Amino acid sequence: MNTQLTRLLLFVLAAVIAAAPSAYAQRQLGKKKGPTSKIYLAEAVGDSQIQTGEKIYTARQATAFDAPGTVIETKEGAHNAFVYSNGTGMFVDQNTRVEIDRFVQEPFQPNRNTTADAPFEPSISQSDVHVAHGAVGVCTSQLVSGSSMSYSTPQASVNIRGGKVAIETNADETIIDLLEGDITVRGGTRDIGGQVLRSGERAVVRTAPAGLPPTVTISRIPPEALKLADERVSVACNAKKTVTFEVIEKKAEEGLDAPAEGTDNPANPVPGSDTTGDQEIVAKPTVPATPPTNIVISPDRLPGN
Repeated sequence: MNTQLTRLLLFVLAAVIAAAPSAYAQRQLGKKKGPTSKIYLAEAVGDSQIQTGEKIYTARQATAFDAPGTVIETKEGAHNAFVYSNGTGMFVDQNTRVEIDRFVQEPFQPNRNTTADAPFEPSISQSDVHVAHGAVGVCTSQLVSGSSMSYSTPQASVNIRGGKVAIETNADETIIDLLEGDITVRGGTRDIGGQVLRSGERAVVRTAPAGLPPTVTISRIPPEALKLADERVSVACNAKKTVTFEVIEKKAEEGLDAPAEGTDNPANPVPGSDTTGDQEIVAKPTVPATPPTNIVISPDRLPGN
């Protein structure tokens, strides 16, 4: 009898331990899965392409895409500026390949600030982005508690907790310039602790000989490099002001104006596309304030004429 009771208790304990990671993940991402996250192309200059799912599109300004799994490639003389649906802006310089491995969000908070360039992101989000080669600039809103943002390169990983950061990478090294905010830089998978950067600091992560981890060197951002980093980040920050994101019921989106089956418009997914739940995130480009009306008065109506 005691043996059976002991076995039962051990079985229950094992079940609780096995369920613990799942329960923790549920707390981190919330009990309800949010709608598919989006990225919005705010600026497109030159020749670039975007792969989402099995389809490849020529970059076209003012279009939106499902973010998870999207690959962005710019060619010589080209650049793009994107806005994630959590309010983060990203500048993609020429000759750059960016892979959005993961980007998920909880349902939007009902009391959030819905204006462009809102100070806080609309919900908890988790993102993992890989920069295979080239350069990017990142400008975040204030990340809410529970969010995480990671950018990786062939040599390094960058945990961004908010701010403005420029990342440039090639086959030999990665350069991370922090203009504002708080990030941790790690060199390779063996670097568990990492190094914290302060505003105005640069981390250079270089490939080491076979069998050795990459080397990480911290210094101040050189004055001649500060301007370029600031330009990349500024484009990302300005892109944030061009769009807001709203959540609508999918039935409302798939009404009379819904695209026909097979329509290749990534901003308006066809029925059966990669959407989850009962809601869909849509991009709402901001409309500039109406300029003042210039009233032209004919000379013959002026006094004295």
